[in-house]
Amino acid sequence: MLLAFVLLGVACEIEKVAIDRPPTQLALHGVLSATAPSQVVLLEKTRNGSVQLIAPPFDVTDPVLSDEGIAETGATMTLLSPSGDVYLAQEDNTTRVDGKGQGIYRFTLPGSALQRNVPYRLTVNTKSGATLTAETSVPGGTAALDTASVFGPDVLFDRTRDTMDLRWAAVPGARSYFVRVETPYGPLSFFTESTFVRLPGMLRNADVTSLPRVFVPGFPQTVTISAVDSNYYDWYRTRNDAVSGEGLVNRVKGGIGVFGSLVRLRLDQVHVVAPQSGSISGEYVVGGNDLEKLIAPYSSLSLYLESPASRSDQPDLLSGRYTIGVGWKFTGCQVCGLFGTVQGTTVRIALLETGLDTKGWSARDTTDVFTGTVHGDTLVGSYRFKGGPFHFVRKR
Repeated sequence: MLLAFVLLGVACEIEKVAIDRPPTQLALHGVLSATAPSQVVLLEKTRNGSVQLIAPPFDVTDPVLSDEGIAETGATMTLLSPSGDVYLAQEDNTTRVDGKGQGIYRFTLPGSALQRNVPYRLTVNTKSGATLTAETSVPGGTAALDTASVFGPDVLFDRTRDTMDLRWAAVPGARSYFVRVETPYGPLSFFTESTFVRLPGMLRNADVTSLPRVFVPGFPQTVTISAVDSNYYDWYRTRNDAVSGEGLVNRVKGGIGVFGSLVRLRLDQVHVVAPQSGSISGEYVVGGNDLEKLIAPYSSLSLYLESPASRSDQPDLLSGRYTIGVGWKFTGCQVCGLFGTVQGTTVRIALLETGLDTKGWSARDTTDVFTGTVHGDTLVGSYRFKGGPFHFVRKR
C-alpha cells in the first residue's frame, strides 16, 4: 500500500519548465494637442521582469520613472510638419536642473501653430539603433482655452436638480468625440459620435468599481469635450485580451503605442453643491479668540451630506471643502476638498492633500484627519498631525 502511494505521488508531479522572458519592446505615447503650450511624447521600454523596479511616489514632472517605467533615454526624435518644417525634440532631463524627465521628449511647437487635417510624421531613432515611425492628422475645430467656459468657475451646479446639457459643432477630421469629467475618485470618460451629451447631476461613475456619484458636493469639477483622430480613438477604445494578449489597435511602426491628436472643443467648470440640510451639513468657521483663530491650521469647513447611510449602524458620508488658516503658509491649494463620515455625534474628516503635485481635490491624497464630536452647532476635535483641540461653529 505504501508503495502504491509513493508511485501515485511520483505520477502526479507536475513538470516544471522554465519560460524564457519575452523581449522588451519600445512603447511610445504622444498626442498632439491644439491647446498645449508644447507637444510631448513619452518613450519607454515594456517590462519583461528583467529589471527590478522600485519607484518613488508618483511625480507629474517625472511620469515614466516614478510610475515604475523603464525610460528610453538619449533617443533622437523629430517631427515633420505638413509644410516641411522639421522639429527636434529635447528630452526633459537635459533641460531641467534636477535631472528629472527621462523618456519625456518635448517639441517647442505650440498647439495654436498646429495645421489641421494634414499629416504630421514622427520619427524616433534610439541609441541602440531601433527606429519608430508614426503619423497623425489634427482634426479641425476651434480650440477652447482654459478661460472659455459656458458655465464658469463661479456657477453653482446643484446635483440634486441640475443637468449639464452640452452641445458642440461637428468638426472635419474628427473620428469621434471624447468626453471627460474630472472627479475626486478618478475621471469618467467615454467616446460619442453625437454632438450633444447630457450629464444628470446624480449620474454615477461606471469607470470606478464602487460606482460613486460623478458630481460631488463642495468640489469644483471640469468637463471637457475633445475631437480626436482615428489613432487616439482606436488606441483608447481597445484593450489587451487577458488570454491572447491581442486587441490593441497599434499604428506605431517599430514598436507599440499611440501617436494621435486632439482638439479640445469645450471646457466647462462648475462648483457642485447640494442642499445643506440634515446631518451636520453647513458652513463652519473656526471659533475662539483672536489667538486661537490665528494658530488654527484650517479656518473654515463647508460640509455636505454626500450619501446617507443605508443602515442605522453605518455612518453617513460627508464631502465638502476647507480653507487654510490665516496664520499658516502652504505651497499647495488654499481651498481644498474633504471627505468624511458622521455617526451619532462622532465625526471624522479627511482633508485632501495640498502638495505641489496635487490640486487638493483627489480622494487618493490626504494631508490630515480631523476627529471630533458634534455639540449642537459646534464641532470639537483634534488633528492627527496638527494637534488640538480646535472647534468650529456653524454659521447661522
